[in-house]
Amino acid sequence: MNASYNLTDNLVLRAAYAVTIGRPDIKFIIPGTSISAGDAANPTITVNNVGLKPWTATNYDLSLESYQIKDGFGSIGVFQKDIKDFFEVVNTQATPALLEQYGLGGDSSLENYTISTRSNGGDAKITGIEFSYRQALTFLPNWARGFQVFVNATKLRLQGANTADFSGYTPKSAAGGVSYARNKLTLKWTVSYTGDINTGLVAASATIPANTYAYQGKRTRVGLDATYQVTRRYTVYASVMDLNGFVQNLQRYTDGTPDYAKGTRRQELGFYTNIGVRANF
Repeated sequence: MNASYNLTDNLVLRAAYAVTIGRPDIKFIIPGTSISAGDAANPTITVNNVGLKPWTATNYDLSLESYQIKDGFGSIGVFQKDIKDFFEVVNTQATPALLEQYGLGGDSSLENYTISTRSNGGDAKITGIEFSYRQALTFLPNWARGFQVFVNATKLRLQGANTADFSGYTPKSAAGGVSYARNKLTLKWTVSYTGDINTGLVAASATIPANTYAYQGKRTRVGLDATYQVTRRYTVYASVMDLNGFVQNLQRYTDGTPDYAKGTRRQELGFYTNIGVRANF
């Protein structure tokens, strides 16, 4: 359900309500069981739950948008997502009865294992704020017309009993840049930033404390794109991503881990370029 109200000719208030579902990855519901080596620090039996159901979310959005105020467009919005029946990881000490239930009965050596599976039942709430602005630089001299600057940013807050199960969660992100479009030529220069991204729980061991998570460390990426329309049907393009060098900064930490001990792997991979021709027929 969506609604909007024109506060003025250039200012619009929007509100939205929606109920959505999220289905589990196929790898989590294909029947299967995997057993780690018996000499592992924390031997685990991982059992896929074929009965895992989609989670549901109730979404509320409110935004204020401006149009053509001094040749600019901007919006700011807040939102909340209430998530129910999220996928939670359940770890249980193996017992003869559980092993029999999962078709692993008769092997007493598995009784020192932990049985790990996923189920529905978690809950979480995501609240956030979004901002974006785009401004055409129409005050420039006629020969420089066509320039535009833009910026956007998102800040999220995750709460609830199952915050630990949200892998891939990005609490902070921002991007901005300058574009130029005139006649047959289009250029765009962008800078984007992402904060630390949680990529999953790390199994505890003698050297890894409980509640330790892996992260892709925060990074900034710079890109440049160009297109030129040679004819009505043919366009040449080129793009360069990670002009400042792509950095893969993998980390692993829990509460209280000092900064010098967080890093596990760092790679500086340079940049890549795409060049090609597009045709329409």
